[in-house]
Formats: sequence, structure tokens, C-alpha cells
Amino acid sequence: MARLWKVTAKVNVGKLPKGASVEIVKSGTNARPTAHEIEDAILSKYNIEIPSGTANSNHFNIEEA
Repeated sequence: MARLWKVTAKVNVGKLPKGASVEIVKSGTNARPTAHEIEDAILSKYNIEIPSGTANSNHFNIEEA
């Protein structure tokens, strides 16, 4: 079953403003999105590369939608 995750910036992350969000669909696993998946989704939606190592729960709320 596919799961939909909403990832929202808690703070400004590089050029990505606080409150910006992406949705990530994962299937075949219950795992939360990986840092790489979050970075790819942000790049795809906003065309912004966030600094390496910042796609984590310190900078983002990661919740199942």
C-alpha cells in the first residue's frame, strides 16, 4: 500500500523558506522518506538545492498525510 508523507520546513533551510512543503509517496514500506528523497522532492518542486545534511527532523516536520 502506498503512503503519502508531507514534509514541511520548520525553519529557513538554505534558500528554502520556512513553511515550504512537499509531498512524497512511498510504496512497499512503512519507512519515512529518506534525506535523499526529501532533497529530490524539494529540487523537483522548487528547483532549490538545500544544503547537504539538512533534510532531517531538526529542520523539517515529517508527517504521514
